Amino acid sequence: MHRNIQNSNREGVVSTQTSGIVLAGTHPWTGSAFDTLPRTLLPVALQPVIAYGLSWLHEGGIQAVAVCGNRETRLLRSRLPRHVPRGMSVSYHEDRMPRGAGGSARDAATNLPGETFVVIEGTAIPNIDLHELLAKHRSSGASVTVVVHSEARANGHAPIDVPSGIYVFDRRALEEVQLHGFCDIKERLIPELYADGHAIIPFIASTATPRVLDASTYLATNAWMVEHLVTSGGERHGYKRIAQSLIHKDAFIAEDAAIVGPVIVAPGARILSGAIVLGPTSVGRDATIESGSMVARAAIWRRAVITEGATVDGCIVADGTVVAADGVISHGQMIAGRHVDLLTDWETQQTHQPVKRPAFDIGVNLLGRLVFGPTWSRSPVAQ
Repeated sequence: MHRNIQNSNREGVVSTQTSGIVLAGTHPWTGSAFDTLPRTLLPVALQPVIAYGLSWLHEGGIQAVAVCGNRETRLLRSRLPRHVPRGMSVSYHEDRMPRGAGGSARDAATNLPGETFVVIEGTAIPNIDLHELLAKHRSSGASVTVVVHSEARANGHAPIDVPSGIYVFDRRALEEVQLHGFCDIKERLIPELYADGHAIIPFIASTATPRVLDASTYLATNAWMVEHLVTSGGERHGYKRIAQSLIHKDAFIAEDAAIVGPVIVAPGARILSGAIVLGPTSVGRDATIESGSMVARAAIWRRAVITEGATVDGCIVADGTVVAADGVISHGQMIAGRHVDLLTDWETQQTHQPVKRPAFDIGVNLLGRLVFGPTWSRSPVAQ
């Protein structure tokens, strides 16, 4: 996914002039089991989603990064260090009072070097060229660059530009944020900067940026990344490529189990005799897929057990959940709980709710069109 940067001089220029800010604070939207976990730490293709953003910054030559959290900061401090790329210095900034994305970025920037800041949302997986983004930002003289992608619409309507959760800010722009109070980037900071005469430009990405917002977008992002890792030919430490799958050397796969890729299987996982796994699927550490069961297009988390005869299609099976009894479960939901009987309980396990667009979106769209033109949009799937 990310281009390896070979030019060390180019990296040096980026690292000394530019720092990274990862917005890791999230708030529950659905009230479901999906929001009981920090979204930035959800396993996408067996790695926390936030790790992909850190790797993207590192591969682009950025060495100093601040991770901005809120109530999740302590958990991030304990779990994230082993996923930080070698040579990257990561600091953690916690909002004692709610500051919003703009306020958090402004506060974090005060302790970071450089005059330019690449700001990314912790649930986004960047798939653009960072050097190209920074080159356009600097050559334009803009205070802010917003990464967007063009999204086609039906019935002959013109495409719309959808924000990707990736920004470039000059220090002078972030210093416009008040020292106290709440300030969001899209709803407040960008419109205020535009009103004050700051130059704000879009960077048009060729493809959408995968983002984890809810259960359905998590499943789509997990499937996208599993397929990308398997088909791109890249390597992951401890894994071996078998046909269209990446299997960890410490996983057990029965000789008569059927794995139809793309599939990633973590260490300690067991896929027993007669089991069928259809991709794109990820099977987490120490999970078990028992004989005669079938898993398709799913995310199986750590220590989960899919017992004999069960079929799981297009679902998230959370840590430690035991899915029991013959039956079929699907519909893009999250299954959470120690024991789930598919014959009687599966309907009560649905947790996904559609993302609701707040009323102020109408005003935000108008302001966005003022800055970026008539093709601006804030699709809830791509916020």
